[in-house]
Amino acid sequence: MLLVLVIAVWGTIAYKIIVALNPDIPEFQPQEFVTKSNYKVETSIDTFSITKVNRDPFLGTYSKKEESPKKATTKKKPISWLPIQYHGIIKNGGNEMYIVSINGKQHLLKKGQARDSIQLLYGNVKSITMRYKNTSKIFKLKQ
Repeated sequence: MLLVLVIAVWGTIAYKIIVALNPDIPEFQPQEFVTKSNYKVETSIDTFSITKVNRDPFLGTYSKKEESPKKATTKKKPISWLPIQYHGIIKNGGNEMYIVSINGKQHLLKKGQARDSIQLLYGNVKSITMRYKNTSKIFKLKQ
């Protein structure tokens, strides 16, 4: 009886392995495509309109129109610069000094230095950039 039971178990295992290795292949059925050559294209335009809803859909309350305060427009006065002339540059190793006339007086300035509330921001051989009352202006080399 034990021999019959062992043969039945091993037979079941062998059958499952053989079935798994050799599956049945389904038959291929070609599809027939339906073609239609006389078709119409609808070119109608879908129209809609958007309207403003005053009622809040979640709370059920009506919204109030908030009026924003109107800002007063102020015209900025043009800033009158002191007479400034750029005369040239002096280079000594890594140091650069710029010769600048401010209000008729000559000054030697480095980048970042200020005289008469006018600050030298940037400079090169051809021009310098100065700042006065938060406005910048470029001055060319006087020839």
